[in-house]
Amino acid sequence: MDKRWNGLTITKELGVGVYFAGSFHRSFTLRVAVAGDLITAQEKHPHGPMQLVTLEVYRQQLLAVGDIPPDNLTTELLRESLTEGDLARIAEADAELEKKLAQPSAASATGAASSTPSPEQATT
Repeated sequence: MDKRWNGLTITKELGVGVYFAGSFHRSFTLRVAVAGDLITAQEKHPHGPMQLVTLEVYRQQLLAVGDIPPDNLTTELLRESLTEGDLARIAEADAELEKKLAQPSAASATGAASSTPSPEQATT
């Protein structure tokens, strides 16, 4: 796997899987989305429905689906074989990955000094 995605992936299982070369491939590894994924998808399918653009984005994010060779993991293969339920699993994995990678907000940081005076300071 490409080293630039270390720590930026999630591996999950599809319910049905993608049918290729006589079997269903269920395990998938999804990388974090980058800005170019949506741009490329819109360039490839400028007049396509949003579902097709979304599928193209996920295809770009998929680093592996079972033992399917990367060159064979095409949007057409996913379009013909991926069930709605499995598409939802990929979307859930994408959301889970984004959540996992999100930095904690500054408001939730502990141990930071407060600019608000304590009750003792306010009365003195």
